[in-house]
Amino acid sequence: MEANTKFAMAVERSGLEHLGGEQSLRLQGFWAIADQGIVSLGNFLTTIILARTVSPQEYGVWTVTYGLILFLNVLPASLITYPLIVRLASHNEDSAGQLIVAALTLTTLLALPQMLILFCVSSLIGGAALALWACFGLLLWQLQETTRRVLMARMAFRTALFTDAISYLGQAGLFCLMARSGRLSTQIGFAVIGLTCGLAALAQLLLIRTQLQVRITGAIKIRDWMSTFWNTGRWVLGANILTNLSLHAAPWALFLLRGPAEAAGFQAVSNLLGVSHPIVLSLGNVVVPAAARARVAAGLLAARRVALRHGTQAGLMLLPFVVTLLIFPRQLLSLFYGSTSPYAALEEPLRLLTIIYVLRYSSMTLTFLLNALEKNRVQFVFELCGSLLLGGLVVPLVVWFGLSGAILAIGLLAATRLAGNVLILRSVKT
Repeated sequence: MEANTKFAMAVERSGLEHLGGEQSLRLQGFWAIADQGIVSLGNFLTTIILARTVSPQEYGVWTVTYGLILFLNVLPASLITYPLIVRLASHNEDSAGQLIVAALTLTTLLALPQMLILFCVSSLIGGAALALWACFGLLLWQLQETTRRVLMARMAFRTALFTDAISYLGQAGLFCLMARSGRLSTQIGFAVIGLTCGLAALAQLLLIRTQLQVRITGAIKIRDWMSTFWNTGRWVLGANILTNLSLHAAPWALFLLRGPAEAAGFQAVSNLLGVSHPIVLSLGNVVVPAAARARVAAGLLAARRVALRHGTQAGLMLLPFVVTLLIFPRQLLSLFYGSTSPYAALEEPLRLLTIIYVLRYSSMTLTFLLNALEKNRVQFVFELCGSLLLGGLVVPLVVWFGLSGAILAIGLLAATRLAGNVLILRSVKT
């Protein structure tokens, strides 16, 4: 197994090294999209299967609990995996092993208080059994994501594709089997997430264990690494917390002010936009490490060219998808949820959310570039202003207009965020 692992990683690295710069970027982009396609397909099938199986009320509970997990995942994503990617781009091979071990250790330590928060909140809305399985899913998901990001930082997207298939396609397959046997529930869903993420994390550890064993020099000073990670990711943490608070403010406001069924409707509409995630999320997986490397090697203009090239290519790939959603929203909702589903009547909210998604995509592209440039503090300031705007608008808009009002509030935030990112990028000189 170790020999095969070394051979696979060596082939992937050597193949990229012998390509020209432009061809290498295209190939990396292809494998990044393919890998994210696996992730997004698994998540998409999972949410659709669950929505078709459980009641809108139970699906609303799942939406809020799952959303809380996504929000808690912001902490390791900002303080661990983001610094991991940026620092692996500049650290030598001798210190890479220490960096990876420190990241895994800090992921585990950080998960403990998060699990306590998740248990308290999810037990109130879904019971103790749901809370326990949700905590199980959160811990293994975060560990899997940390090992996955090591592969991403090394631009090993082709290798990550196979381990992500274990986690995300395996997850969707088990959901399907449970649904057919009539045993699928929210508790079972979180148990499946934990199981498949744990298996994928184990596979990824086997792939990177050469670095973990051979390239560790000296003792692992967790406190020193904690300081490094904190200094690198603290402003990203602030901005991402605000971003995710804003992202989850709409379903939470709908849940509290309009009931679980309204929150389920928001999730049902959002699920269709999840089809675009292979392109949108793979863009971040490529742009952040690639632009960071380009800046170190050739300066700011090279980093901007990398981001622009990938952003334009991804935008052109998204265009047919956006047009289809705008023209055939009801047909697509009926296709995925059934013509008699209450979600089939949400064509106007879907159209509105699709238009807003274009603004969000443009903003996200600039955010990825600014993250690579480590212009994080000023992003936090602009994100704070946008979140305050959303906080003042989301409650009255939800009260007055329900689901459409929640989506409109998200649109105002997206426009504010895009304008802020443009201003930040224009001010960057080095």
